[in-house]
Amino acid sequence: MMDGRSWDRAALAESLAPWFELAGRGIGVHYNEGGVYNKTPHAVALAWLRDTLELLKEHNIGYGVWNFRGSFGILDSGRADVHYEDFHGRKLDRKMLALLQEV
Repeated sequence: MMDGRSWDRAALAESLAPWFELAGRGIGVHYNEGGVYNKTPHAVALAWLRDTLELLKEHNIGYGVWNFRGSFGILDSGRADVHYEDFHGRKLDRKMLALLQEV
């Protein structure tokens, strides 16, 4: 909860509305360095990421992750509640990678 309200997809869409308006006018918009900190439960992180990516895609807005490797990334994030896959000696969050590839 932030600012006394729950943050769900509708609240996220409302907060991004000014950017959606600009994109709708043909102005290029890029959502850069987004992500979810590794102390957030994995299921919540994936749900937020899905909502964010779907909303941005609906409005033709690009997206960049905060980091590829580290506390916000898909490699070596240090999340305690993730089943990691070994990837060239790194810990890969396959579910997050699949979501980024899907949306």
